[in-house]
Amino acid sequence: MNQAQAETFLSRELRMLDQRKFRDWRQLLTDDAIYWVPNGDADGDPQQHCSIVYATPPMVEDRLQRAESPFYWVGDPPIRSVHTVSNVLLERADGDSADIACNQVIYLYRENDQRRDQVLDTLPAQCEYRLRRQGDDWQIAYKKVALLNSDGLVPLLPPII
Repeated sequence: MNQAQAETFLSRELRMLDQRKFRDWRQLLTDDAIYWVPNGDADGDPQQHCSIVYATPPMVEDRLQRAESPFYWVGDPPIRSVHTVSNVLLERADGDSADIACNQVIYLYRENDQRRDQVLDTLPAQCEYRLRRQGDDWQIAYKKVALLNSDGLVPLLPPII
């Protein structure tokens, strides 16, 4: 993987999230992947501290099944997002794996939200990825989304951010 491939991978991944193609995004995960959104200390041990999300692929599957349920009231109306990515840095790469760091700003909007003071949530984050080659494709073996305000008030989030 080179820098351009890393940037293209992230752009495609984040576009899936913005288009709410969570099932397609799920297919990007390796069987042993970890998807982590820390709460508070981004360098803490997720096994010892509370997380906003700490999920393996079966847990992600459970999140998606709940989000697709007609009883998932919190998702009605759905939360729309726009992700922007910057400072993409290919930190390490060999033929079969790559580590990427980047910054993301995630904008969240929920139509007909009753809030009038701040209808658009802005979530800056530092992200880390470990990608693994699977045939001709790359998959996510590890994704950490360290929200800048993770120890503060975090708004309602879509199933995957």
